[in-house]
Amino acid sequence: MSAKFIVAVAFVIERDGAILMLRRSPTKDHAPGEWEFGSGRVEYGEHPEDAVHREVREETGLEVDIVEPITTFHFYRGAAREEAVGITFWCRYRAGELAPSEEHDKAIWVSPAEARSLVSFPGGVEAIDRVARSIGR
Repeated sequence: MSAKFIVAVAFVIERDGAILMLRRSPTKDHAPGEWEFGSGRVEYGEHPEDAVHREVREETGLEVDIVEPITTFHFYRGAAREEAVGITFWCRYRAGELAPSEEHDKAIWVSPAEARSLVSFPGGVEAIDRVARSIGR
């Protein structure tokens, strides 16, 4: 039996002390309407940092500088229970106009405290806290 293994990236984008939160589209199969940072799969042969830049552009229209990896995560996805492991990166806004993709129906910049209250997935608060401590919030 061959198993499919997914490598994923997530990104916490920070701009002047605020965190970008994205609300998942109500048409998404998994967690519709939930708030998240943004994430995606690493394509075969792609470096995780390149995947971050690609996914950030696709999901937000922004350009970022990667500060550092801040957390790791592990989960099983979909009915097929595909195993995935991922890295969450702290990114700093560099340029661009916020333009969420169809994957999200809303995007807002919020304080770390508000981001903590919005995020619902495992490891989300830990990622916010790591960034907040680093920026003195």
